[in-house]
Amino acid sequence: AECGVSVEGELGHVGGTADEKMSDFTDVEEAKRFAKETGVAAMAVMVGTAHGVYKKAPVLDIQRIADIHRETGLPLVLHGGSGVPDDQVKMAVKAGVRKMNFATDLVYAFFNSAYAKNGEIRAMDVFMQEPVEAIKKYAERIYEVHLKNILIDPVKNLAMPGPRGELDIPAIMTALAEIGFTGPCLIEYEKDFENNELPLAESLGYYKGVAAAIKVAPKMKPAPADANTLTAAEKADGWQLLWDGKTSAGWVSAKDVTKFPAKGWVMKDGTLTMLPVRGISPDRTWMELPPEDAKLGGGGDIVTVKKYKDFAFKFDFRLTKGANSGVKYFIDETQNGGSAGEYQILENFHPDSDKGVDGNRKSASLYDVIPAHADKIQKGIGQWNTGMIVAKGSHVEHWLNGEKVLEYERGSAAFRSAVNKSKYATWGKDADGKPQPWGEIAEGRILLQDHSDSTVSFCNLKIKEL
Repeated sequence: AECGVSVEGELGHVGGTADEKMSDFTDVEEAKRFAKETGVAAMAVMVGTAHGVYKKAPVLDIQRIADIHRETGLPLVLHGGSGVPDDQVKMAVKAGVRKMNFATDLVYAFFNSAYAKNGEIRAMDVFMQEPVEAIKKYAERIYEVHLKNILIDPVKNLAMPGPRGELDIPAIMTALAEIGFTGPCLIEYEKDFENNELPLAESLGYYKGVAAAIKVAPKMKPAPADANTLTAAEKADGWQLLWDGKTSAGWVSAKDVTKFPAKGWVMKDGTLTMLPVRGISPDRTWMELPPEDAKLGGGGDIVTVKKYKDFAFKFDFRLTKGANSGVKYFIDETQNGGSAGEYQILENFHPDSDKGVDGNRKSASLYDVIPAHADKIQKGIGQWNTGMIVAKGSHVEHWLNGEKVLEYERGSAAFRSAVNKSKYATWGKDADGKPQPWGEIAEGRILLQDHSDSTVSFCNLKIKEL
């Protein structure tokens, strides 16, 4: 945990189905001591399963599972899940198992599919591919990386011996960075069950060092193939597209609501992207862009033609390094100086991330008013995030990637107190310039912010009136 790494321990030994003794069962008291002394986050236990194809259905020791779960308090893991009867799976889950490995079923499905398409195929033809080439070739199909029984050669800087020869770990990790891989990487060492802590520690340190040294521009993921469309379920539920993926229909300039900006916003490949007039330097200060680039930006904020009162608005956004944007709602250009509540969109290299109070200028926050604390929920540069704003009456919610990150009541004492501590404390003015509570307009437009120093892309803009 001190290294930010979640560790799954394994106690006992799961053999293969061809072994005379398929499993050395995990001892309950030993498991309790192991959990206390190591601090692992999960534990793989041996309770009657094996690797490979079973000759007859296995019988799990369900009571042992329950006892280990009770004594350790840990989520338990079962290896050799392929072929375990469904009723035993259900009992194991009820007793404390939270993860099961099904590699054999997946491998057989893979080979059956490969054979059906290609005729005769050998296992080594598949598994002995050069890894860097395979990573680039199958980029969209890589969801997890598993490194097993690997030692580091300090001279060659290669991982060895490994089960199938030397591995150029820097090249492999660079390839993973280049394809934008952000999934889990599992590190396993089971060559020496009595002394595997040092090899694991060395491996973790080595991998973290390699990752820190890699300098690869993050890959910008394209819009999903089904972007800017509605599913049958969404249509039935009342959702509507707020952007068609191709034209500016439904959107206008915040400065001139009679037309869309002539520059600064690009609609291409299913994305709506703002272009900047300046940028963020390596020392996190503002810098001027070359004139030929700066002249492409400067479009300014855009707003919906229609005004909304009670609604749910979903939007996908993709960040670049140091990007800054936002979605403002209940915008009325004649009131509150044209300002309104803002769902902040920010990549933390931007200097604004250090300002405000308690992180209230970071992503998914109600900008400068209420923090969301959503750094661990937001996906990184080049990835697509899904935000959502739900507003009904005085109640407002901010969501990020399926998780509600904040909610508040407009007009409440808590809300007004937070506003009074923000930059908007004196911004509340009606159309005649008379003071009014800020952020409490009943109806307004939705705005996509052009912060002038960032490139942010949007797609899947969808709204449902409540």
